[in-house]
Amino acid sequence: MDALVRQKREALLEGLRAGGLVDEAAIARAEVVAARTGQPVEQVLNQLGALSDDDLVSAYAEAARCEVWDPGRDRATIAPEELSVTPDFLKRRRLLPLRRQGRTLVCAVCDPLDEEALSGLTFALGGRVSLRVARPADFGRVFAEVFERGGGSVAPVTDERRLEREIDLVADSGGEGAGARLVASVFEAAIEAGASDIHFEPRRHDLRIRLRVDGQLVEHRTVSADLAPSAVSRVKVIANLNLGERRLPQDGRTTFVVQGRPVDVRVATSPTVFGESAVLRILDRAAVQLDLDALGLGAGVVGTLRKVARSPHGLFLVTGPTGSGKTTTLYALLQTFAGGTRKVLSVEDPVEYHFDHVAQTQVAPGVGLTFAAALRSFLRQDPDVILVGEIRDPETAAVAIQAALTGHFVLASVHANDAFAVVPRLLDMGIEPYQLAAGLRGAAAQRLVRRLCEACASARAPDEEHRLLAQSMGLAVPSRIFVPQGCPRCSGSGFKGRTAIAEAFLTDETMLRSIADRQPPAVLAAHVREAGFMSMMDDGRAKAELGETTLEEVLAAVNV
Repeated sequence: MDALVRQKREALLEGLRAGGLVDEAAIARAEVVAARTGQPVEQVLNQLGALSDDDLVSAYAEAARCEVWDPGRDRATIAPEELSVTPDFLKRRRLLPLRRQGRTLVCAVCDPLDEEALSGLTFALGGRVSLRVARPADFGRVFAEVFERGGGSVAPVTDERRLEREIDLVADSGGEGAGARLVASVFEAAIEAGASDIHFEPRRHDLRIRLRVDGQLVEHRTVSADLAPSAVSRVKVIANLNLGERRLPQDGRTTFVVQGRPVDVRVATSPTVFGESAVLRILDRAAVQLDLDALGLGAGVVGTLRKVARSPHGLFLVTGPTGSGKTTTLYALLQTFAGGTRKVLSVEDPVEYHFDHVAQTQVAPGVGLTFAAALRSFLRQDPDVILVGEIRDPETAAVAIQAALTGHFVLASVHANDAFAVVPRLLDMGIEPYQLAAGLRGAAAQRLVRRLCEACASARAPDEEHRLLAQSMGLAVPSRIFVPQGCPRCSGSGFKGRTAIAEAFLTDETMLRSIADRQPPAVLAAHVREAGFMSMMDDGRAKAELGETTLEEVLAAVNV
């Protein structure tokens, strides 16, 4: 390392230490890993979660005397084919050319002190380079957008140094080391693919590993059966589960550090005839925008949710099957109370994301802390807003409606087929019609459907099959339909990401009288349709016509 660069890095580290941004224990640990991997100490601190992306880029900007890159305002406008350097080089050295200013190239870079990379870029371009410091997460996202534009792609470059960091945490010998390497590499691949779950499934002759991407289970890889015990043991170690217990299911939680940020993971193991299986649920807060406007919901539904969030009291329910995004919507509603004066309490199973403005409680039935017990204690803590993770039984339903009737605003989820089905669902749990009529503020229902890949989706005239499909849904045959094609950007599936289709209503006096009279859900639905209510099917059709998804996806989601 050049002496001047070494001095800058040492001064940067000293500034972090003096500012209290990192402690000596974290620095000592990072120095050990840095010596083994060749990475700068400050970057190891970032990868270990001891130094945030914001603090790292601020320190880099001061050390290199350059600005911090804002990808929202300073977009990359240079076409990849205009460059005389390869995308692999740029990705490996984390460089992103943005635009030209005369003979100067403005470039976003994750490490502005990497003189070797910058010298190579300057030599290749034959001109001057002006730097902007990039957050690692911003760089990764925008780089993929720029170099996958138009269907092209860049082969992913695995950061082996991050894998080494994970491997350093276990004995690097025999099966243990191999199992640790497998778990670390699979987790890296899952984050890269945007997976929500990782499945380790032992079989008679092998270990099958699958990822749930956009709601679909896809094969990731199959490895030798010899690796199954060590891989599951590795998962149990990092989740603080009992290694000696292989006969009973176990649940735990752990944290991986990816791109300088901690990613929470919920772990569940279960015994099978060929050994223990493990499922890892990835709870990446950075990948989920807990903002009502960013959920992909229709304008009418968002308006309803914003209106109900201003309610001083009452019960509002969100419904849908498992994996339909109910929790995300409820959390987005909680986020609207941030910075306000209302006291917010929640009882959940499990607590998936943490909020500074919410006092969150994890249920523990083994010690008597059930949803109902927690709710009763909440009523003595002077709350304004209460979130109930799920109304599962008559006791919880009774306490929730009691809270709504005594001046509290209660948000909850419940399993029902659509927004109007929550009424008979609560009545079946023993809630009296007059209580429900007095306390219910409204309900929403939603499903998640796969989003068409923007890079490869194509529009064409509907064929006979699509005409019959539209008619079966009770819809007019659209003038055009969008169909998936498959490209490198979406891994050939034709879909990338998911979007929500939803319906929501607020109660009025006519509807409340119908509830008190035990009118069926169809009567309630007919009443709100007169006021312009859009059903989930209508919402899905509208998104299919805009090319966000397909009619097949909508039909499969709404009919489950």
